[in-house]
Amino acid sequence: MQAGNGVDQDILDAARKAAAVAASRAVDVDIRERFPDEGQEALKQAGLLGLAVPREHGGLGANSCTASLVVEEIAAACASTGAILLTWAGPVTGLRDFGTAEQKERYLPAIAAGRCKLSFALTEEHCGSDAGAITTTAIADGDDYVLNGKKAWIGNAINADLTLVAAKTDPTARARGVSSFLIDKGTAGMAVEELYSKMGARGTKHGDLVLKDVRVPKTQLLGEPGRGLAQMLQSLDYIRLMTAAHALGIARSAYDAAVGHAKSREAFGSKLSKNQAISFLVADCATQLHASRMIMLDAAADLDAGKAIGAKAAMAKLHSSETATRIAHASVQIHGAWGLKKGNAAERAYRDARITEVWDGTSEIQKLIIAREIFGRE
Repeated sequence: MQAGNGVDQDILDAARKAAAVAASRAVDVDIRERFPDEGQEALKQAGLLGLAVPREHGGLGANSCTASLVVEEIAAACASTGAILLTWAGPVTGLRDFGTAEQKERYLPAIAAGRCKLSFALTEEHCGSDAGAITTTAIADGDDYVLNGKKAWIGNAINADLTLVAAKTDPTARARGVSSFLIDKGTAGMAVEELYSKMGARGTKHGDLVLKDVRVPKTQLLGEPGRGLAQMLQSLDYIRLMTAAHALGIARSAYDAAVGHAKSREAFGSKLSKNQAISFLVADCATQLHASRMIMLDAAADLDAGKAIGAKAAMAKLHSSETATRIAHASVQIHGAWGLKKGNAAERAYRDARITEVWDGTSEIQKLIIAREIFGRE
C-alpha cells in the first residue's frame, strides 16, 4: 500500500515488527559488543535484506522514501542492526546498476532471500573519502585479476559471503584507475585480521581486510575497468541518504528516551516536563528531529524522481548526524546521572550518534560537497 511520498506502508509495517525484535536485544548487543544475530534474522524474515533489490530478482524494490524510513525505524531500535542495511546498500546498488545479467542472477536473489551476506571494502589506513588514493591493486593475469592490498574499517567482512572490493587496475591513474570486484567468501588469499572495538554501533564488526595474491576471474569485475569510483559515486547518494536515516533513527531513540524520562521523573515536587528549561530543550529537539526528517525525505523524493541529489544527500547526512549528536547530548542531560549509566538508552545513543558524523564521509566532507554545489570546483 502506497502512502505519502510513495511510501509503501506494508514494508514500513514489516520494518516496525523487525524493529521490535532488534530493540529487545539492543542493550545486550551493545554491552557484549556482539553481532545482532536476532536483528539480522528479523530483517531476513521481513524481506528487508532485499530492500533495494529489484522485484524481478526477488527483492522488495523499495523506493528511496520507503527505504529511508525503514532504516530510521530499525536504527531507532538498534543502531547495530540498522547498520546492516547500510552495509548492504553499496553492494546492492552497485550490482543493480552495473552488474551483468549473470552477476545479477547469481547474487541478487540470494541477497534478497538473506542467503548472501555482504561487505563493501573501499577504505584503507591512509585514506577514506579520498578514494583515488587507495593502493590496493588488481593486476590482469590471463583470464584473472590478482589483488593485493590491505583495507581498513571494513564492515561485516568477517561474516560476508560476498565482498565488493575497490582496487586499482591502473595504479598510475589515481581515481581513473579504480575498479570494483565481486569476491566470494573463501577465495584464497583474502583474510580478516584485526576486529575493532568501537565507541558506537558496537555490534557491527569492522576490521582490517587483507588481500594477498587473491585471484578472481575477470567475470567478477563489476562494470568496466577504471570506472569503479564513478560507479561508487553514483551509489553514494543512496548510501548517504540511508546513513542520514540511520542517524535520524538514533536521534529519535534519544529523543523518545528524553521525553519518557521527563514525563516520569519528579524533582522539586513536579514532573521534569513541567520545568520550562527541560520542556524548551525537548521542544528544540523535536524541531531538529522534524527538520532532519524533512530534509531526508525531500532528497529521497528527488532521487525517486530521477534527479541528481549530491548536495541534498550531503545535507541530509550532515544535518541528521549532527542532530543525532545534539539530541543525544540533550537526552543525557535530561536524564542526569542515569544518562551516564551503561544500558541506558540515552547513554547508548550518545555513543552511537557520534559515529554517524564520521562514517560514510565526515561532516567536513559533506560541507565540501555542498560548497562545491554552490560555488563550483574552481
